[in-house]
Amino acid sequence: MKNLKLFRPGKAPVGPMLLAIIAASCLAGHAWADTITFGGVITQSTVDGTGPAVNHPDLNSVLDGDTYTVTLSFNESINGPGAIPLSGLSMTFLDISQSIFETEFVSATVSVTSSAPNDDISILGCLSTGSACNVGNQLDANFQILAADLNAKNVSAQGITGLIPSLHLLEDDGVTDIQGSISNYSYTGQASVPEPSMLRLVIFAAACMGFIRSRRMVRPTAPRGQAEEVPPCGPGTQSFAHNNACNGSSC
Repeated sequence: MKNLKLFRPGKAPVGPMLLAIIAASCLAGHAWADTITFGGVITQSTVDGTGPAVNHPDLNSVLDGDTYTVTLSFNESINGPGAIPLSGLSMTFLDISQSIFETEFVSATVSVTSSAPNDDISILGCLSTGSACNVGNQLDANFQILAADLNAKNVSAQGITGLIPSLHLLEDDGVTDIQGSISNYSYTGQASVPEPSMLRLVIFAAACMGFIRSRRMVRPTAPRGQAEEVPPCGPGTQSFAHNNACNGSSC
């Protein structure tokens, strides 16, 4: 007797279903983020008499002459003059020389003002620490680049006359005031960023597929010359094809 492949009517194969889940997860699991990065050198730190930093004590280790960067990732695209509140914000101040981070930023605004042939850029990032953003718990940056470089990578920047120093990192209601110059700027547009929750879903679906494949069993065939054992006919049998065989039907 020929081996019969049993199936459950109305049930789609598991493998394609999981592949569809993974494909959908990959498509849905990417956010699009623009990024601004700027940096320079620290010109005032707590050793100069400001502070000491209380809400973030690691800032007391920031020193004059350290190199730093500030990175902002956000949902919007900045293509010209205007004031843009940022959503989906991730903002980090990093003292590269001391490996010290400040990441407790909850909101930020970027303002671009045309000053041909330049653009003046002002960035305000508000911290979650202290009494409030506007009483000295914020990062302020003011600098100038060529207007043609607004969406360029790795270009030079300079301070704006009357707004020197270019960087203020204020904490502890203004008691801590770390200052710096700004000499470089970079803009990266529409970088695909996988969302962690979607990555977990993709990994879980792939693990399920691997488990199901490992559990898949091949029905053994009877030895040569020995009749194959066939399940009894009648109610409760597991397949339409098997019932047809019992009834002598080829349909």
